[in-house]
Amino acid sequence: MRSSAQRWRRGSVWNSTGARPIARPGPEENSVAAKQDKNRRKRDPETTRTAILEAAKTVLARDGAEGLSVSTVAKVAGVNRGTAYQHFQQKEDLVRATLDWVSHQLLDAVFEGGDLDRAVPQDQLRTDRDHMDEVIERMAGFNRRLAEYAIENPDIGRVWLYDVLSRENPQEDVFYRRFEQAVQTLADSDASVDDIDVEVQSVMTLTGYFMWPVWVRAHARGKRARKEMAARYAMEMLRNSMYGVLRVDTHSILKAYLKSNL
Repeated sequence: MRSSAQRWRRGSVWNSTGARPIARPGPEENSVAAKQDKNRRKRDPETTRTAILEAAKTVLARDGAEGLSVSTVAKVAGVNRGTAYQHFQQKEDLVRATLDWVSHQLLDAVFEGGDLDRAVPQDQLRTDRDHMDEVIERMAGFNRRLAEYAIENPDIGRVWLYDVLSRENPQEDVFYRRFEQAVQTLADSDASVDDIDVEVQSVMTLTGYFMWPVWVRAHARGKRARKEMAARYAMEMLRNSMYGVLRVDTHSILKAYLKSNL
């Protein structure tokens, strides 16, 4: 029978009763813990906030707002719970900050870094019949980027959508505001039909984009298949613009684009 000293040398710490060994962390576990501590010390407040928001995005997409708590997010983010509460004292604050962050990510991904705080680039304002080739190219690119974002971020995308649709003033959301602005620009141009209801058009369009991933999840396997689904949806949305959005005398240009890109 081994002595206590021998058992100690084997790497177990015995409790005061001598009855049950308590596992001692091995070299690898100590190394991981040391790295985590080092990373925590290195983090500046902005980096920590980003880590918390990234973790909250994951939890929100998986469990919804009902399943999110500041302590749960802190654990996922790998930060001290007290630190997380320093950034977000209430669950509601964290949910709102996370959805606003998602909205800014959407803005960057779909409008290629467009920001409401900056002037809209002039080439985005040339929405008229004299520049239909450019207009259609931009519409196609926009459709594809939005479809790809929605498909690659299906759960958080729907959480974001439901939040926007339920807001008393959806214009408070930066992406929705920029999106409706783009629809309004098209509606005000001589390339569009008269009397477009911009608000209805905006809601209908966004709802379609963020519900399409439900179908994609059931029918696409792998990244390549998802990309093909995004392209299909983007092109069909472009085709649908001939019915109720773009004037009849622009349809020949759009049909030529669809024919060459299908």
